[in-house]
Amino acid sequence: MMKKLLTLLVFALTVSTMSGCASMSMLPNTSTEAEQKTLAEGDTGWASYREISRFSDTTSDELIEAAKYGLGYSKFALTKVDKINGVVFGEHGMTLHDWNIIAAVYIIDKKDWFKVIVAAEGSKDIGFSGDATGGGWTGQILIGMREYLDKYRIKPIQ
Repeated sequence: MMKKLLTLLVFALTVSTMSGCASMSMLPNTSTEAEQKTLAEGDTGWASYREISRFSDTTSDELIEAAKYGLGYSKFALTKVDKINGVVFGEHGMTLHDWNIIAAVYIIDKKDWFKVIVAAEGSKDIGFSGDATGGGWTGQILIGMREYLDKYRIKPIQ
């Protein structure tokens, strides 16, 4: 009887702990959907962060490559690239404060420039310190994107 109770307790603790993990379903699937849902920047909810930036003198293909580089620069593993919908997804493993963190870079063509929305979602567990997911993930991804564009993009001959 005691063994069954202990097994049930371990199972319940495992389920309650892991149920707060961040998943790709927390983020929009397309850049159009992200643009419609992203009205605010910064800390936009429990372990949820958004940052918007503007890029010009580049192409959507270069920005997709820059987004892949930016996610890697921030130690995210690339999980999905969707050029048609203008989105790149990544996942970061466990940190001191989160079970996992997911991020997406959305690229929206505005004719003469590109709007880039970077979204990051941390696990929704309560933890010992509450919502301690760092808001710096989105900024780190953008720094990596700018570094890629400065170093690797083909510049027109003047």
